[in-house]
Amino acid sequence: MKTTTMFLALSAFAMTLAARQPAHLARLSAADPATLVFSSVEPELPAQLLAQLHARKVTHAKGVRASAITDSISARAFIIPAAGSVAGGGGLFFKSDVTLVNYRDTPQQVVVGFWSQGTTNTLNFANYKSVTLPSQQFVTIQDFVASSLGSSGLGSLVFIPYTGTTLDANAAIDGFSRIYTKQPGSAGTVSQPFDAIDPDTLSVQYIDEGIALGLRQDTDFRTNFGIVNVDPSPHAYKVSFIGEKLQTNITITVPAYGMIQQAIPAGDYGALQVLYQVTDAGSNTVSWIGYASSTDNVTGDGWVSIASADFSPDELTLIGY
Repeated sequence: MKTTTMFLALSAFAMTLAARQPAHLARLSAADPATLVFSSVEPELPAQLLAQLHARKVTHAKGVRASAITDSISARAFIIPAAGSVAGGGGLFFKSDVTLVNYRDTPQQVVVGFWSQGTTNTLNFANYKSVTLPSQQFVTIQDFVASSLGSSGLGSLVFIPYTGTTLDANAAIDGFSRIYTKQPGSAGTVSQPFDAIDPDTLSVQYIDEGIALGLRQDTDFRTNFGIVNVDPSPHAYKVSFIGEKLQTNITITVPAYGMIQQAIPAGDYGALQVLYQVTDAGSNTVSWIGYASSTDNVTGDGWVSIASADFSPDELTLIGY
């Protein structure tokens, strides 16, 4: 009966999407990035919206997602886990181009925050800007952190739609980012993609861990890992590096509304997975994002793996899959 009900519900949803798809796509157009104005925000606004975002996850979060059933959809709010305008090793410079889209049929106000690596970003309103996204349009902004936010360094980008001083529950926004640099010895570029991620993608209720798959560290490749803590309190994470040839772990604390990114412990791991565990959640619901990226030491080519749930068969049954 459950299978039949789910099939009918999915069929109805699919027919609804099919019925609206042509008109939906036809009305989407490109906006000129020069027309967007990023302005300062009222000092109290970021803290108010972050508090509402934190309260929202208590009812919104359904536990950690599993990668096989990732809900890659537009969202009410989202995070780009890693973005920047930052100098790297070997004289390279990394920039992030960001694409934003507003699927609503009216303009959408959005607060954009830059959570600098290794810092607490709760009330520092100078790290936030406000922008109005035009209705049913997308826009791509080059070197977003520097050109739109007037900032630099590495961090996470948080996008919170709002009306007045309230988180806008009717918003439908999405985004994508490409962080890139010149390829060593070439006029071309190498890049890594970062999708927009729901702030509640990894929300601790009964499950307190996630895993980033498909990485590598050896003589040819290197790996970094990152954590974004979407919570008003700092949290401790045990991070385990599980390789073909080597295994080790560390414990790290990520600041409130903050992010960290760093190289994994040195060693020849071969093929590698990175396991994240929140160690101090207790009975609280903690929202966070884990990710890792591997890079070719010769070409600079690389890839990103977003942490997802390592549900057991019984846990998949428990959450209704």
